[in-house]
Amino acid sequence: MKPSPEDNPQTSVWIIDDDQSMRWVLEKTLTNNGYRVSAFESGSVALASFKRSSPETRPQLIITDVRMPGINGFELLRQIKNISPQTPIIVMTAYTDLDTTVQAFEEGAFEYLPKPFDIDDALELVARACEPVTETLEGQPRQPAEIGNWQAQLRLWANQQLSQGETDILKTAARTFEKTLLDCALEATRGRKQDAARLLGWGRNTLTRKLKELS
Repeated sequence: MKPSPEDNPQTSVWIIDDDQSMRWVLEKTLTNNGYRVSAFESGSVALASFKRSSPETRPQLIITDVRMPGINGFELLRQIKNISPQTPIIVMTAYTDLDTTVQAFEEGAFEYLPKPFDIDDALELVARACEPVTETLEGQPRQPAEIGNWQAQLRLWANQQLSQGETDILKTAARTFEKTLLDCALEATRGRKQDAARLLGWGRNTLTRKLKELS
């Protein structure tokens, strides 16, 4: 059985893509499954509409393409998250690579949806993204714990690179992974290198060397 928002027929989803056929497919599919859909052909138009909207009328979910004229998907993601951090955003693109996937999650995307995608998988992802947020002990909204299957995204990227005949993917992946770990450790320790090195199980000299290598 396909997931649907039958218990909440007012679930609002915005679709942002400069590809008219993609907008049509997603809008028709989601509408047929009980969602209230608004479609936009550019990030700038969608952002202007979001800014004009009151918190009560904003969408429960935004699905945006990455590569669009004007404001691209990542810039749109950043600006909307500055206005409404709790709004889940699904980023989709046909140009799948590890750097793009990592950037999507670093910018706060709920999930990354590579094109082409199976429509049932997309529906399942939309239903999960539209689940009600839970509350933390401090009373702040929090998204459901499952924020994305990064292993699946890594496998997708690896398969694509191998199919294209790439021969240096292990070095590229390892470098990106180390840089992400290092950035997270420094953020967690507010830039204290000694503490960051301890978190990563590195010595201070190793961390200093990695900073130079990965910069």
